[in-house]
Amino acid sequence: MEFERTARTTRELNLTPLVDIILMLVIFFMLSTSFIVSNSMELSLPDGKAAAAASADILRIQVMPAGDVIVNTQPMTRDALDHFLVAQLEQNPETKIAIFTTPGASVQQLVSVLDEVYLTGGRNVQVDKIEYAG
Repeated sequence: MEFERTARTTRELNLTPLVDIILMLVIFFMLSTSFIVSNSMELSLPDGKAAAAASADILRIQVMPAGDVIVNTQPMTRDALDHFLVAQLEQNPETKIAIFTTPGASVQQLVSVLDEVYLTGGRNVQVDKIEYAG
């Protein structure tokens, strides 16, 4: 007994939508990825156990709440600080710089002063806060 066999039709899988989705994902990841390399500065934070250095060797910068700074008991504007730091670091590139925040000073003001110190060439930087007794 012979039966007639019908030829099976093969269905093709359409890959065009799959390729479109893959390409859209590749484009999305390419556009959403950023390859920015940021420069950073190392800070040596105080541990409370280090011996105090001679105060004549350290450039003390106090960040005040109004936005101005005091450098070694001398009030300065931010522009004057920039010029002072350039002159100081040209004389001695290894100058130790201690930046103190006072109560009421914002983090943005501290970061702005840190940026100025870094951009003028200061690398030996320490950050601390001043607490007034009273």
